[in-house]
Amino acid sequence: MSRLLILAAFATLSFAAGHFTGSNVCKKCHPIIYREYSESMHKRSSIANDPVHRAIWEKHPLKAGEKYTCAVCHTPSDERVMNALAAGKPAMPEPDNVQTHEPISCAYCHRIKSIERHTKQNRNILNGKPKYYYAAKRGKTEKEVVKFHETSSFFGLSHSIEGSPFHTIDYSNELFNSGKNCLGCHDHKQNGKGFTICSLDLKERQNEKQNCITCHMPQVPGSYSTIVKSKTHAYHGFAGVHLRPELLADSILLAASEENGMLKVTIENRANHRLFSHPLRLGMLRIAIRRGGDTIQSDPVAFYTILGHDGKPAMPWMADTILKAHTIEAYETKTLETGMHLQKGDRVTVTLGYHIVNPNAAEKLGIEEKKASEFRVLKSQTFFF
Repeated sequence: MSRLLILAAFATLSFAAGHFTGSNVCKKCHPIIYREYSESMHKRSSIANDPVHRAIWEKHPLKAGEKYTCAVCHTPSDERVMNALAAGKPAMPEPDNVQTHEPISCAYCHRIKSIERHTKQNRNILNGKPKYYYAAKRGKTEKEVVKFHETSSFFGLSHSIEGSPFHTIDYSNELFNSGKNCLGCHDHKQNGKGFTICSLDLKERQNEKQNCITCHMPQVPGSYSTIVKSKTHAYHGFAGVHLRPELLADSILLAASEENGMLKVTIENRANHRLFSHPLRLGMLRIAIRRGGDTIQSDPVAFYTILGHDGKPAMPWMADTILKAHTIEAYETKTLETGMHLQKGDRVTVTLGYHIVNPNAAEKLGIEEKKASEFRVLKSQTFFF
């Protein structure tokens, strides 16, 4: 118990020193979660660590006006920038500890009390209580706020611990239980022209059990805490286009069929939002037929949204229309005629993947990092005929 008291004292000092507790403090009791967070885009969302965001900021007109409004979602833990924006003062990101190491900290996300809905973009409302965090717990349907306590039973033979000695845990916030705590930043965004440049277009079904948390933070092996042991925990690397896309594969069903000797491919999107929704993304469907010792490949099918202005492709901040789009909507089943002839014994491999940044856009933005524009596999499946 002495070790816990020492850590508690350290945590208390850290809370008093700043508005947000440093994520390195959370690491003491949540080492697995912290390791996952360290690899996530929440840790790498600033211009210091994200080459795509940096490239866009370098060309964005707001840079000349010294208004880093991107901070609202990309670096909300940076109080210096956030306070300057609120006061109408110059607000520019600097390569300091917050921007570099925790632009979206553990404490920030777990203090989202509610979300204000706005046309331009939503806004997270945080609670101001020190050492008070929201969380979700599987199977816990009752409203409950848990403070640290230990219980013994069977004359001390059975011992259990619940809660944390460092902070209160509130399981009653419906945002966390429904998985909607992500929608302050990830729901939609308008540019300065009032044009919606990206939107998930969420479509909810009655009694639907999947949400942002169940898909992007699925249960994976390992205890969520060193104090209260568990067999699994919610994955805090935030599965998505940047990291662990294979964890999302269950949301996509691929099928191949034959009709009059021709190959047809079907994509079923089981997610409650559009795939590849960001305007910089480029989804790609690739089909290969293995016949004997030969491989026959089709032209890839692209899924994209091209923003425009004055009839030409435009950067997000200039766009006022969608020039062209080929998308896979929420719960949509899309069947494609491939134009490929099938023969008995053919082996067909269907691969759905994406580029984080459309290679053409990457070139225009001057993004040289290969990881940004390389092809990544979301799901691949082989069918035999």
